[in-house]
Amino acid sequence: MRSLFQNPSTYWLRWLFKKWSLEYKYRKQHLKLEYMVEVTNCKFNNYNTLYKYARVRDSQFGDFSYVARNCQIYNTKVGKYTCIGPNVNTGMGAHPSSEFVSSHPLFYSTLGQSSGMVIVDKNLFEEFPSTEIGNDVWIGNNTIIKYGVKIGDGAIIGSGAVVTKDVEPYSIVGGVPAKIIKYRFTQDQIEFLLNFKWWDKDLEWIKANKHAFEKIDAFIAKHSKK
Repeated sequence: MRSLFQNPSTYWLRWLFKKWSLEYKYRKQHLKLEYMVEVTNCKFNNYNTLYKYARVRDSQFGDFSYVARNCQIYNTKVGKYTCIGPNVNTGMGAHPSSEFVSSHPLFYSTLGQSSGMVIVDKNLFEEFPSTEIGNDVWIGNNTIIKYGVKIGDGAIIGSGAVVTKDVEPYSIVGGVPAKIIKYRFTQDQIEFLLNFKWWDKDLEWIKANKHAFEKIDAFIAKHSKK
């Protein structure tokens, strides 16, 4: 019986059923799931796309955000208009590094990671702190984002970065561990964008103002209060 459920054809059929079910559930939001995407306990909004072989779990996604192929996105809240490149990992489980004698989950977890074996009566350590990715964030390929990190609106994460701490809005970071390289705009421009929150505008407003997005100075000039 076990071999039946491990059969490649069975895996494919389970994926196809889940894909059809979710795309039907979110048909008004235009959800798109590509080949062999795995989704567990997630919430979607408008025009989300998960590309081939992405695995997402216990996460939620704002309007127009997408996840490229081969990503693993766990326990993560993703804002609107965020672009997650290929092979990105976020929100992976934590292990204790101090106080506990061992870092093995047998001593603090009831999830049974070792073939279902559990010896504790309750969870004694927070294994999956929530990770938060803001709006209009671009995350380059092969990036690793540590659990519990918050990435501010408008930030850019360079390819191959290992993000171990919070990232400021509209900063560009890269490296191992990731550090600030520069900011995308001046401080005044950043403050304007954070207060204006263009990502909360409806789609008709976005379409009507699309050309203003080409230049930051023109955008601010057009939308500043007179």
